Parts: sequence; C-alpha cells; structure tokens
Amino acid sequence: MIKQNKKIYKIILAVLGLLIFFNIFGFLKPVNRMLGSVVNFFSSKLRQEVNESVVRESRDDLLKRIENLEFELAEEKASLSLLNSLQIENEQFRNFFNFFETSNYNYLLADVVWENGLLNFSSTNQNLVINKGKKDGLYPGLAVISESGVLVGKIIETEENYSQVCLSNNSFCRLAVSLNNEEKSSGLAEGNLGLSVKINFIPQNENVSIGNIVFSSGLEKDIPKGLYLGEVVNVEKKENDIWQDIVVESFFNSKNLNRVAIIIPE
Repeated sequence: MIKQNKKIYKIILAVLGLLIFFNIFGFLKPVNRMLGSVVNFFSSKLRQEVNESVVRESRDDLLKRIENLEFELAEEKASLSLLNSLQIENEQFRNFFNFFETSNYNYLLADVVWENGLLNFSSTNQNLVINKGKKDGLYPGLAVISESGVLVGKIIETEENYSQVCLSNNSFCRLAVSLNNEEKSSGLAEGNLGLSVKINFIPQNENVSIGNIVFSSGLEKDIPKGLYLGEVVNVEKKENDIWQDIVVESFFNSKNLNRVAIIIPE
C-alpha cells in the first residue's frame, strides 16, 4: 500500500514537473490562451446574466415604485378635492348664517339634487329639484334664495321628500317685485328666455333707471318683502305703449347652485 502511494506521488510530481517545464519554454501558451478564452467566455456570460438580472430587478422595482407613487398621488388629489369641497361647504354655511343673522327670517337649508332640463340644451326653463319636501313643512309659493341672499325663485311643487323650484329667469316663473326708484314702482317679474328677468306692468310715466334695485314687494302671501332679485340693466319706452320694457340682471348662476335656503313664514 505504501509503495503504491509512493508511485502515485511520483507520477504527480512528474506531471507537475513536465507542466512547469512546458510552461517555462512556452509550450503551454496555446493551451493557456484556449483556457483563457473559455474562462473569459463563461465569465462574460455570467456577468451578462448578472447584469440582466440586476437590470430586470431594478426595472421591476422602479415600476413598482412608480405605481406606488401614482397611488399616493391619487390619494393626495382625492384628499385635496375633499378638503376643497369641505371649505366651499363651510363658506356657504357661513354666508347663509351671516345673511339670516341680520334678517331674522325662519329658514330651511336644502341641497340641489337635480336640475330638470339640464341635458336638454334647447330648453330655457330649467327647474331645480331640492332634497326637502312636504315632510319638512314645505309647500308651493315659498321663496328660495342663494347663499348670498339673492331671490332665485320659488317652490312650485312639493312631494314627500323633494320639491321643485322655478328659477326667476324661467319664462313661466312670476314674482311680485318693487323697485327702489322715486315712485317705488311695483310690477311682475317674469323670466326672459332663461337669460334674464323682465319687469311687466310698470307705467310709462314712472321713472326707472339703469341700476335701480329690484326686490320682492311683499304682495305674495308667503314671500317676505325686501328679498333682493337683481338690478335694472335696460329700460325701453315705446310710443303708444302703456308699460315700459324693463330688463333685470339677476345675480346668480343656476349651474353654481348646489345649496339653497327656503324662507319659512312665521
């Protein structure tokens, strides 16, 4: 057994000696080049696979981060939108409170839930639908105002849980009004094609000027006197006519009415 091991050691030493000899005299250069090429090839492939793996992982991580950032951005936008909505709502409540604090009217706030005719662009007579009705004590004829105290119309129909409001610029909506001119003229306000309001039944001999204030006259049972409707923007007198043609601009936009107040008579 010992002799056999010695033979193996001698063979190994002989092989190592030959390799050293061949290497010294350059006989192994082709083999070295070939081995080097093989090593370089496999190491290059290994580096490429490692780089591709790193790039792939980096790309996946980047896409995941972008997705997370987009989600966070959407959450931020939703929060900002909610905050803005709450700020607008608080401002509206504050305006209503300030108006009624000085007027001493009984009132009920309601949300606008629909606008009849909103999708019918040829219609000029849109009604608002509010989320208060008979169960809340509402009935036709009650005055409806905006947050700034402008008389926007009156209730024309009530159901148990909702009501319809005709706007002052609707052709079929009529309101008894007065002007702040010298004669304290009284007339009937009527919508003018959904764009403005015209005042009927003001005699030619009464002096009406552009800029005169128009307000509710108090001649309607359930609408108190003094609710601001608008201002006169045009006056026309025609020969042989009994009445003047008076056009009033009402300072509200139905598209911006999302909450109104209904004045409740005492």
